[in-house]
Amino acid sequence: MHEATEGRVDRALQLLDGIDADFIRKRLSLLAGDNDQAVVIGARRLWDALFSVEELVARPTEEPKPVGLLADPLDEPARPLVALPSRLLLENPGPFFQALSAHKGRFEIDLDRVEVSHMFALVGLATLARSDGQASAIVRGSHSDAARFAHAVGMEEVVAGKKPVTPGEPGRTAKLRRIQSPDQIEPLSREIAGLILPEDVEGKHAIKYIIVELLRNVIQHSADPLGGVVAAQRMDERQHYARASIQVAVADAGQGVFSALKPRHAGLSSAHEALEKALWPHYSGAFDEGGTGSSENAGMGLFIISEMAKLTGSRMLLASRGATLILLGDPEDVDSHTLTFLNPEGLGFPGTLVAFELPIGRVADFDAMLEVVRERARERTPRRQINKWLRFEGRPSDVMPLLVNFTAEDTIAAQRFASAQLQPLVMQRKPVALDFRGLDVCTQSFLHALLFEVLRLGWALRVPIYVENASPAVRSGLQMLENYALSG
Repeated sequence: MHEATEGRVDRALQLLDGIDADFIRKRLSLLAGDNDQAVVIGARRLWDALFSVEELVARPTEEPKPVGLLADPLDEPARPLVALPSRLLLENPGPFFQALSAHKGRFEIDLDRVEVSHMFALVGLATLARSDGQASAIVRGSHSDAARFAHAVGMEEVVAGKKPVTPGEPGRTAKLRRIQSPDQIEPLSREIAGLILPEDVEGKHAIKYIIVELLRNVIQHSADPLGGVVAAQRMDERQHYARASIQVAVADAGQGVFSALKPRHAGLSSAHEALEKALWPHYSGAFDEGGTGSSENAGMGLFIISEMAKLTGSRMLLASRGATLILLGDPEDVDSHTLTFLNPEGLGFPGTLVAFELPIGRVADFDAMLEVVRERARERTPRRQINKWLRFEGRPSDVMPLLVNFTAEDTIAAQRFASAQLQPLVMQRKPVALDFRGLDVCTQSFLHALLFEVLRLGWALRVPIYVENASPAVRSGLQMLENYALSG
């Protein structure tokens, strides 16, 4: 073979290495047809295609495709290479966080050196590699299973700040997505839950609730100007799981849990203590210790999620600056669980990374599970009196109901609705009726933003507040809100 031709073939084959194998197989089947003569002709056409691929990729474009998942800026010096373990698994996350903790500055990741990666690690790496911020990581790779998986679930798009072309594979993956504003929380959470668990209605409610609370924490507490990254993955026998589970992960590159809590809780002494207390009811960076909530935040999100993990035999990971906590529920005993920190001390994530792994089929009745969680919260919340001011019976005919669902899970919109619509009615001593139709589940933070101040004002002025079409889960949340809003 002529030397120039050999060179072109070698270059073309190198380029083909980076093309998805399914695409190559489809092209070969089209070229070969279904008879021997067509195979010969197809081989000749494939030979020609090798050169056309080289010419196509070499042709200059406005946005040349980078090598690997993300290319270094041309003027940036080489970064140290982080030696990741070959398997990034949620059941053994220590090596992943040890590798990240070994480099405090800017570094490079080569996923071609990784065999297997669960979604939590890809969410964390994508968060650190976002190119429109102060990216601390450069992520490369195209050949390993982990690199191909990262490509398939949209790491390149997230790093570049683009939306994925498709949301993911139904029943298998929900691709990496960014979130930066409160109005994205509810629709994105609903989309991911519906995609990853299309048939399991009760599990879908649980996954949506978990995602809503985690994304709200990113928006309210992370102080990350780029927001966060979220994704989900089904884990089963392909990943050597004896019981199929859904792994959800949310990450940001913000200030971390300790820094978010410290201004309101001066007694906090370490990141370990901050992570443990973040799982307490009514413990938040939004209000002082001993309170039961600010106008926007009930301080219940991580508590409810952690209790759900205990009740479903799930795994929960909370990694932040300076510490990583792992909660493991016992599928055989809902009253038993383990809570451990990764060693050595100081292992964490440059921001906050939370992963929740829910076994499929463990949520038989989501409403009942939330009632158990809220009863546990009531037991751990100091009370001086019991108040029953919300009225779940029929409203008077002359009181027009106000629909709530247009503000669903947007705490800022809920607070504005309360200030503009509800509080003026109460101040005029006019009864209020709220219609919760279309909302099967409401997080405690949303109910708190909507009614905490309104409920206290209504009680003080003796103005009744009626509730209609509240599902059992919503009613339970409202009763819990009433208990702590009027107990002090």
